[in-house]
Amino acid sequence: MSALPDTVPHRPRPLGGIRALKPSGRGVIRGIGRVLLGIAIGVIIFVGFSAIMRTQSVTLPAVTGESAVGRTELALADTDRIDPFATDGRIRELAVWIWYPAAGSASGTAAPYLPAAWAPLVNNEGPFRQDLEAVVTNSIAGAALEGRPPVVVLLPGLGQPVASYTALAEDLASHGYAVVGINPSESADVVFPDGHVVNATSLGTVAEMTVDAWYPSAERVATVWVDDAQFVVETLRAEAPEIGALDFDRVAYIGHSMGGAAAFEACRQDARCAGAVDLDGTLWTEVREAGLTAPGLLIQKAAADGCDAFCARAAVDFATVMAAPTATRLSVAGTTHMDFTDLGLMWGVTNGVALGSIEPERMTVLIRDTVRSFLDVHVLGAPAAGFAETIGTYPELAIGE
Repeated sequence: MSALPDTVPHRPRPLGGIRALKPSGRGVIRGIGRVLLGIAIGVIIFVGFSAIMRTQSVTLPAVTGESAVGRTELALADTDRIDPFATDGRIRELAVWIWYPAAGSASGTAAPYLPAAWAPLVNNEGPFRQDLEAVVTNSIAGAALEGRPPVVVLLPGLGQPVASYTALAEDLASHGYAVVGINPSESADVVFPDGHVVNATSLGTVAEMTVDAWYPSAERVATVWVDDAQFVVETLRAEAPEIGALDFDRVAYIGHSMGGAAAFEACRQDARCAGAVDLDGTLWTEVREAGLTAPGLLIQKAAADGCDAFCARAAVDFATVMAAPTATRLSVAGTTHMDFTDLGLMWGVTNGVALGSIEPERMTVLIRDTVRSFLDVHVLGAPAAGFAETIGTYPELAIGE
């Protein structure tokens, strides 16, 4: 009879042992609960952080000119024109802001980025964007006017208040220009100096998604804005605003997006136009076929990969205007459409979606210098070499692209 082995051979564990290693349904629920709790706590912390950050004071970049800057607001009503975007038959009325060189040190109350009655209409984008009531400007409300400055008419992009271009307007004013900003009252809510509000209307938007539908709709809006600009210029030329007389002998027009298209067209129709600046706006009106006799400056966002139907159509439309010997076409590397506004200077966790890679402060300096040097040449008669030198200062700028 043989002896038993010292060890018992290993036997496989029954399948029941494997089932015991699986987490129970209750454990899964507890795990999911912990994950959801963590997410909820993270969201609460993030929302709280955003609520604090959005109300922190943000000061716009200091102006670079020698003059202090004043700002005033006025309302103009065109009694000869029914508002084409209204359904109640009211006349066309416009809220106009003027930034201008102020006399002396111009001490006084700082003009708000947006008046208190206006800011809530714009601050409706939730807790993750800058509270515009916390933005500090360089302008003094109602300061005394210095001299009789030349006029630059400023037209915003569709849906934007003219305040969205304050950094540019203030700097131009510090260098001796009166920037007359027009708030179109159909694509965005507008608050007038007396406190009454004109709300945006569906007739004042451009929502078409195809090229063939977009062009007539955009042309309709741009044409009204050109009429607005002409009315404001003629009205303030005939009767000086309360701050004092402005120089309308050589008017320049600047606009962004839809406002850029309107700026080129307004310049085409104004015999006194000294020059026009289009900040990344496509042309919709007759100027794309008739061209400009006055100098024109087109500054566009960086070229995107490929070219869709809108891009291809725009390239054709700029051909005539840019063929003029007094026209200059530039593009800015690292930019998108909204880099031409003050948006990048504000706090906002979603800003990166709309903006390019260029630093907002750098973009502000670049646009200020480029636009001002163009105007200095064509409005003030400065040597043309100054504009060319400015372009060469910024490697982000590409000519003719």
